[in-house]
Amino acid sequence: MTPADMGRTFAFLFAHRTCSTHPEGRRRRDGEAQVAEILTSEISGYQDFEAFLNAQGFTMRSYEQGAIGVAARGQVFVMARRCTDEQAPYIDAGWVFERMRDRRSTEPLEHVVVWAAQLWATMQWFFYTRLDRGIDAVGRFKEAFVNVSQLTRELQEQIEGMRTRGAPADERGIAVWEILTESTGTSIETKARRFLSAMEEAALLERIEGEDEAHYRQTLNAAVEMSLNFERQAFYLMPVEDGKKLAVEDTVVGLIEGDNGPRSSGELATAFPDEEIDEDADTEQHAQRLLNGGVDVGH
Repeated sequence: MTPADMGRTFAFLFAHRTCSTHPEGRRRRDGEAQVAEILTSEISGYQDFEAFLNAQGFTMRSYEQGAIGVAARGQVFVMARRCTDEQAPYIDAGWVFERMRDRRSTEPLEHVVVWAAQLWATMQWFFYTRLDRGIDAVGRFKEAFVNVSQLTRELQEQIEGMRTRGAPADERGIAVWEILTESTGTSIETKARRFLSAMEEAALLERIEGEDEAHYRQTLNAAVEMSLNFERQAFYLMPVEDGKKLAVEDTVVGLIEGDNGPRSSGELATAFPDEEIDEDADTEQHAQRLLNGGVDVGH
């Protein structure tokens, strides 16, 4: 893969996140055929390209489209975000908070971050828990839908349950509890609408018009990223030791703090720190470079 090919491929994947050799249900994007040809022919250059992506916080996966139900034939390449400390300086991690923030008010950033975490967790409940879907079931992204009304209703029920249960004992949990329970039905719907719009802008959701209202479907890119970053982004979907799921407050704190559970004291962070990945783990498994089944093509 020449430097020019590498640059052309990265530019396309950064803009669209996926490249298909045989797209189905849509037209080929400008430059897609050329990038697909590069990716299917320049096998020897994958390690260099993967190293280039890793340095910027990305990785690439390849799938047989028939195996994941995307199309009858061909391959699809996905450039997915890796939850690591290696993020390119041009990546703005806080833009989603600005999209969600009510610029007509003085809403604290801490409140916006809490709501972003709660909306993210609830959205994934629709995409995984409700469907009884495994985190590695990438191909089932086509079944993962949610709309503003559904998301709003689920949030309202969760928050009403929090009010009934009362505030938790720990300091961080109390902070989250107070931020979420002070909301009204109208404000929850507004936040849900802004969040889904931001996720569409981030290419994590695809907007599909419906008879009554628009629905948002998880994208293939989003499904791949969730499967790669399970411990950081979806730990709360797993039941804890007693078989119950984490309390809402614990889920939100765990997401914000960047670990699998809340901490006991101090102020809430106003960003989502990334997990550390052991680059040496499971080296033997990737001794041979495979292009199908969603493996890391750089190893």
